Amino acid sequence: MPDIRLRIELLDTDPLVWRRVVVPEQINLHRLHELIQDVMGWADCHLYEFECNGRYYGEPDEWSDRPITLARNTKLKSLAARAKDGAFHYLYDFGDGWEHRIVVEATALEETNPCPRLIDGAMACPPEDIGGTGGYAALKAAAAGEKDAFGQELLEALDGEFDPEGLDEAEIADMLVPFQASFRRLGDAPRKPRPTQAQPLDMEQTLKAQGIHSIEELMQVLQGEIDKNRQ
Repeated sequence: MPDIRLRIELLDTDPLVWRRVVVPEQINLHRLHELIQDVMGWADCHLYEFECNGRYYGEPDEWSDRPITLARNTKLKSLAARAKDGAFHYLYDFGDGWEHRIVVEATALEETNPCPRLIDGAMACPPEDIGGTGGYAALKAAAAGEKDAFGQELLEALDGEFDPEGLDEAEIADMLVPFQASFRRLGDAPRKPRPTQAQPLDMEQTLKAQGIHSIEELMQVLQGEIDKNRQ
């Protein structure tokens, strides 16, 4: 199962919020959505969709009148092969409208373990429900000490703490452990040797080794042992 390397960029953020990941090429788009949520820092509270060459992939939506393919039924490998200019898009939260550009940096990579995994990235993910990129800009301004009324409201909702440059790679690595287990890449684990089974005894050979060559001789030996025990 070869791997694919992706660069995930949150558009209209400055400095750019981005992550680079390696994932199995056979991952389906719903699982890729869950992975993006973890590595970016989202909370998976809203709808999402992928778009590639005018086709959309996601979950059934009764409010949408355009055709959408189930994300679970589409593999990343097939989407990456069709991506124009080597990129496709991911939209999260149709209200705030967080648009991501996903660049396919490399395909058919040698299988690695563990996988999926985060390679690198930069900048903190915006909090949920802050009004999109405008709210994110206001929040960063307030965190930097600027007088932005809306940004100050957002900052207070976060107990006055937000680090725009904060990226906890160790926390992301922990969140990816269930993904890695689900792909069962356990090649690094040493195999336990099978226990050696005892071979059945060859009674005839055993008796001959003791100088017993007939049933009569065996009976004599047994009678001798009985007589010793009686004394």
